[in-house]
Amino acid sequence: MRTKIMMAFIVLFCTLACERSYFLDIPDCIMNKIREFEKSHLCDHGASVYRFVFQDRFVYVFSDGDCGADMIATVYDENCNVLCGLGGFAGNTMCEGVRFDENATDETLIWEE
Repeated sequence: MRTKIMMAFIVLFCTLACERSYFLDIPDCIMNKIREFEKSHLCDHGASVYRFVFQDRFVYVFSDGDCGADMIATVYDENCNVLCGLGGFAGNTMCEGVRFDENATDETLIWEE
């Protein structure tokens, strides 16, 4: 009996763990953007959404994937304001006047195709 209860708990935990946002505090507007992004991203594979800590706040980077060298990853704050676009043909790394790649920490995968 105890084994069955433990197995049921493990199955329940694994089911809930499949939804990353269940354990993360993701703002509603970002979750809505992710739902839209799931349907409209440009590349067949490699699309993703990552959360970072940048300038003492959470930001969310939406990347369409790797189907083109000039793709821009859009960076949003927790209120869904666009902060910058990273990458592109010029390989932009600047966001709000500082290098994103040198100042963003705590990379967390939120969604990927």
